[in-house]
Amino acid sequence: MSGTLRTLVGKLDGIPEHVLLWVNVGLACFIVIAHGGALAITYSKPTPNAEEIRQLAMLSLPIATIVIVTAAAALIRASLRGRVLGVHGFVLAASAIAEFLWALGILLSGIPEGRFSWSVGFLSASVWYSFFVLCRFSLPDGVRNHAAILYAPLVALVIALPIDVGVFIRLMAVIGVRFG
Repeated sequence: MSGTLRTLVGKLDGIPEHVLLWVNVGLACFIVIAHGGALAITYSKPTPNAEEIRQLAMLSLPIATIVIVTAAAALIRASLRGRVLGVHGFVLAASAIAEFLWALGILLSGIPEGRFSWSVGFLSASVWYSFFVLCRFSLPDGVRNHAAILYAPLVALVIALPIDVGVFIRLMAVIGVRFG
């Protein structure tokens, strides 16, 4: 089993830097569209959680813009790729931790009022990918080959997956009660 995991980790480490930069651009664009759209809606149509949306967007939109700009620079200039991905690793890991804590709060306290949706698997993938980039590019060379760091993205996935599925199940239970 350990050999299989090590082989998988080795293959994942073979993903080229430019591919990861494009993934980061895609994720950042997704954030710009989702959070920018939600922000625009709060100004055109007041909602009960408008202030929360505005606070989140005021943090996420500038960070997403920085990720897009730095990734573009690194795609143009290959010598920047490792350093830019190192910064992205910290940004992605911080956002994944915040996303995980938000999901954990939903799981423990209940589904928020109003319109709420959950895409099962997105949290798990986000946490895994964030820790993958963090472990591969943000940590010093001597630390990267340590088994705990090598398997940290997998451990993060295993921790996030039950929370991800739990929120989905809790949402389905609420929907089941509403629609009887």
